[in-house]
Amino acid sequence: MTAWYERSFGRDYLALYPHRNEAEADRDVAAILKLIAPPRDRPTLDLCCGAGRHLVSLARAGFSHLTGLDLSGQLLATARQRLASEGADTVRLIQGDMRDIPGEACYQTILSLFTSFGYFETDHEDARVLHSAYRVLFPGGTLLLDTLNRSQVVASLVPKEERFMEDLHLQIERRISGDEQRVEKTTRVTQPGSPETVYRESVRMYTREEIEDMLNDSGFDLPRFYGSLAGDPFSPTASRMVFVATKARR
Repeated sequence: MTAWYERSFGRDYLALYPHRNEAEADRDVAAILKLIAPPRDRPTLDLCCGAGRHLVSLARAGFSHLTGLDLSGQLLATARQRLASEGADTVRLIQGDMRDIPGEACYQTILSLFTSFGYFETDHEDARVLHSAYRVLFPGGTLLLDTLNRSQVVASLVPKEERFMEDLHLQIERRISGDEQRVEKTTRVTQPGSPETVYRESVRMYTREEIEDMLNDSGFDLPRFYGSLAGDPFSPTASRMVFVATKARR
């Protein structure tokens, strides 16, 4: 059976999320530079890089050893085009699974942005992502993990929504699973002359303590914790949970 994330990040993805654009990526990168000051001349991995908007912003900011990894060949093709148009042809793009990042101790910084964590059916599979990230970081390297704040998602959930975007008609339904551990979304897309397409998403929403335990089990030092990429203090109403974890120097 095809997993939801193998199907959802393809042809229609960029049209469904037009607000996730390069201007937003530029703001994210500016915030990251202030928050963790990653060295721009050391290898940096954008984990689940998608169509490459953060890679473009990082290249503009002067990062010279960039790699992007994503499972979607279609999004990587778009990333390659975007990077080429910026003259950033040296950025390496890898099609692969975030549970098994290629390499061994080869990155100084890993960025996991825009809720790219919690995709798998079991906590064990999600934990494999963190073990993989730990393995490919240099000693003293940094993982920045940007994910959902469960309490805010539960409190602000919009169960049904309808949108019209150019020739696309979107009908969106959201629900919280019975155990309140996952947020699930169904998007029905219709357009003239085409049959309806249905995309489903299911993302595990972890608590702060759960992610800290997973990071510790993977070998990371106790992470710093924020409510945004800008370094705002965390609160139950914060839109994000942002962890900055370091691989021990040993």
